[in-house]
Amino acid sequence: MDPIRTVAVRAEEVDMIRSIGLGEYAVGRDVQEDWAIYGLGSCVGLILCEPTTRVLAMAHVVLPVSPSPDPEQPARYGDTVVPFLLEEMKKLGAVTEHVMAQLAGGARMFEISGVAGDIGRRNVESVRSSLARHGVPVTAEEVGGASGRTLRWHAKTRLAVVSRFGAPDVILTPDRCRVGGSWTDGRVVKNSTEPR
Repeated sequence: MDPIRTVAVRAEEVDMIRSIGLGEYAVGRDVQEDWAIYGLGSCVGLILCEPTTRVLAMAHVVLPVSPSPDPEQPARYGDTVVPFLLEEMKKLGAVTEHVMAQLAGGARMFEISGVAGDIGRRNVESVRSSLARHGVPVTAEEVGGASGRTLRWHAKTRLAVVSRFGAPDVILTPDRCRVGGSWTDGRVVKNSTEPR
């Protein structure tokens, strides 16, 4: 019988991953751990970045509209997530005029007829509308379609990456949105599988 071996590993060699569940969010400055939203179907993964102050926020949006103006979980709803995250980012020194957004998800996971059946599309529309109301540009997105995704923000590379089963990974983050990156890249990346 082999003895159990203990292996010492330095902390910087281990990728720490914070999983962001349904209706949850994370906000940080100079974040050193990876953040991930696994199994995005009709939900939307939203990343807000402010490169000049290195403040980042990520939320797992579940539904398009909150049942009240001041919900217990504001990150859960497309209409309340943006103002909530902007306030949280300001507490860490973010300049809201410099905040940019990236989003993924919003798939049509089930064939249900009627408007209520396409909750993914409604989630994307709600988040986009809230971003526009608050003057936050969408610099990259990977939305729509009929398959689930994983959205992961990598601390070491400062990149958001979208993974789908059977498809190559998509780097979502334009250069100008890299936390700590430059502002010179004016492209807007749209990897959408839904009609605009």
